[in-house]
Amino acid sequence: MTETVRVVFAGPSGRTGRATGAALDRMPGMQVVGAVGRRTAGRDLGELWHGQADGRMVYADASQAMAALRPDVLCDFTEAEVAQANLRLALLAGVRPVIGTTGLSVAALQEAESLCRQRGLSAAVIANFSIVAWLLERVALLTAPYFDGVELVEMHAATKRDKPSGTARRLQGMLEARVEREVAVHSVRLPGLVAHQEVLLGSQGEMLTLRHDAWDRSCYASGLRLVILGIAEADGLVRDLGAFLPPLT
Repeated sequence: MTETVRVVFAGPSGRTGRATGAALDRMPGMQVVGAVGRRTAGRDLGELWHGQADGRMVYADASQAMAALRPDVLCDFTEAEVAQANLRLALLAGVRPVIGTTGLSVAALQEAESLCRQRGLSAAVIANFSIVAWLLERVALLTAPYFDGVELVEMHAATKRDKPSGTARRLQGMLEARVEREVAVHSVRLPGLVAHQEVLLGSQGEMLTLRHDAWDRSCYASGLRLVILGIAEADGLVRDLGAFLPPLT
């Protein structure tokens, strides 16, 4: 895609949304034209992200923002209930949603799949936009059948509400399908953590540990950018960041 993609960003003041959005805002190929945030409604987005006002508004309502700004993509880093509503509103408005919020219900995802088919649109609901986290996932799935057991440890800031994380739940399900047995997930919530995941693979007398550490939430921006730039060419509801990455050989 060579044209600039117009983006409305929902959740610009949360820990992940603020760091990711501010990093995304400086990347080529897209234009963040405004934002949606209940707590920051009425503020200037440039001032919120970069400390310098530039005339971009934070709206209180996603429908109002989409009607006023006519974006190509609605990007969401809010909370599950809000994200579910924004997912539906965007598809009904003819805007492609890219959702980074976890915890969406099965019913909401099924409705999104149906709306994508009905309206000829694509959408992405991805638990983790880190390219390195996706690589860990691939290595874990490749190596797990060679071990007698596998367990996951996921560690996040004390403020993270969902437990286990969406990233861990996704990998747990894929690993269980791969090794055809239960895979336990251990969750840690402590101050000082950001987002960390370990895959522990063990056999008699030896163990392999795979670990990903996200110390700065801006690390999600590169993967998010790839999804935003590629979502127009995607088909239906996409759940895997790998759909927007070069294939592993």
